[in-house]
Amino acid sequence: MALYETGDAHRQGRRRVLLTGATGYIAGQLLPAFRERYDLRLIDVKEAGSSGNGVEGVEAFDLLSDEDSTLEPLFSDADVVVHCGHLKPEGDDPETLYRGERRNVDMMQRVYRLALEQGVGRVVAASTNQAAKWYEQPYYAGLRDRVGPEDYPRPDSFYGWAKAAYEPLGFLYACGSLGRKLEVVQIRIVVPREIDASLFENEPPERYVRELAGYISERDMQQLFCKSVETPDIEDEHGVPFHIFYGVSDNARKFWSITNARKIIGYEPADDSEVRFAEDIASLLH
Repeated sequence: MALYETGDAHRQGRRRVLLTGATGYIAGQLLPAFRERYDLRLIDVKEAGSSGNGVEGVEAFDLLSDEDSTLEPLFSDADVVVHCGHLKPEGDDPETLYRGERRNVDMMQRVYRLALEQGVGRVVAASTNQAAKWYEQPYYAGLRDRVGPEDYPRPDSFYGWAKAAYEPLGFLYACGSLGRKLEVVQIRIVVPREIDASLFENEPPERYVRELAGYISERDMQQLFCKSVETPDIEDEHGVPFHIFYGVSDNARKFWSITNARKIIGYEPADDSEVRFAEDIASLLH
């Protein structure tokens, strides 16, 4: 199925994008660019962010409990779904964490299913490096210097497990075994925030280095997501439109590979934590 073939938004050159979790932190970074580029439908279970301030244009929908008939019009009117929705488990014991994160897997499944059934062309999901976070242990030990999307997932938390589960579930929808091929992109975001060096003054230096390695600036985050939304052809060498990209800037110390994002969607990050935080690095590491 060709993406963006019909609809007024397409004729006007603007894609119709459904953004879930629209009051959340990641969505907040994406919205300035998204508002400029797309015809947006913003949904979340609440209409205000964690600060209590409302987000303009957000409508309240629950992707887990609302009836299909309530949600279907949201999906049928979208070219692309950008899924940033996440429900934080209430509690920290293993069983509570498992059950809580299982709900997020169920929510991702419902997004995929409704997207497939309602004719959405592509789903772009906010994931996390925690889908493969265990690899940081050999990194700290000096036994590994790079991890890429092709490496087998190695989560070390239920949060990471849930995000890892999004990926093979998405491949199932992308490979065409359920009918048409739903295009799927998973973005494993690493450090989506400015780095406060003072928090690491009494920590082992590798903890600060890890933040520098995984940093992604807001403008690079926006570029990565926009190119994931807009790149016309994302089929791999087997004809499957499925990819995992790491969300990091062009950091000199980066541990996570962005080679495939450069090649497939033309990601060209503008920032490098080594430059952005040069003064802090000189003070803390040298």
